[in-house]
Amino acid sequence: MKLHFPHGDHADVDLQAGTYTVGSSANADIRVENKGLGDIHATLSVVDDECEVKIDNEASLISVNGKLVKGNKEVREGDLLIAAQVHMKMLSSTASEEEEADDSRTRVRMALPKFILRGVSGAYFGKTYPLRGSTILGRHSECHICVNADGISRKHAQIDAEVDGLVVSDLGSSNGTFVNGKKIDKVELKVGDEVKLDNIRFLVQTPGMSDPALDNTAKKSTPKKPIETSDNTNVKAGGGGAMKWVVTLLLLGGAVAVAWKMGYLKGIID
Repeated sequence: MKLHFPHGDHADVDLQAGTYTVGSSANADIRVENKGLGDIHATLSVVDDECEVKIDNEASLISVNGKLVKGNKEVREGDLLIAAQVHMKMLSSTASEEEEADDSRTRVRMALPKFILRGVSGAYFGKTYPLRGSTILGRHSECHICVNADGISRKHAQIDAEVDGLVVSDLGSSNGTFVNGKKIDKVELKVGDEVKLDNIRFLVQTPGMSDPALDNTAKKSTPKKPIETSDNTNVKAGGGGAMKWVVTLLLLGGAVAVAWKMGYLKGIID
């Protein structure tokens, strides 16, 4: 068997008997970064030319031919696996990429979603989920986004991607759905809005937006360097201009007083 990546996220992998971990970690056998995968997102097991995909964490969403995997599922030649934003197709070990591309079937290219949901708390921090059509969030394993945490209802909320934007609706959850801190029944969503299910928080973003962990880092202002006056007095930036005038006037006043005392100015004034 061979694992093919139609979007070029990874080189094809020939699957021999054994296990292969898939994830974003450097320890994963098949590593794909920046595509929403968990450290170890899923495991592929090959025994006697039969393959099975397994997940240890329900937050690690993966589907086979559009059906969400619950625990483990058999994978056959021709099956399409989607893990986060990574597409993988199981091929026979003798199939070439050209043969796969030249068959009689019409391929539908999966377009990038206009919006994504990015986890910003708990076990879901950094995970991204594309928002297409209707997306149900909840504790039940059949939800499009399975949020397996205390305080989350089996079917907690639903986000609908409509022509002109997103709409989120609470599905009668016990602990409520909140948008930007306000409890809602149904409301439109905009990029940057925070959706909170109990204590689990997500941000509405577009593909390619930066990681909120970086956005939320406090920006430290650069300290201003002191300005040195002619008498080596350190004057803080901001009040330096006024202080320099004061020092200048004091020096000029002292010089005039000395000149007057010594009689240099009497002839001028008389």
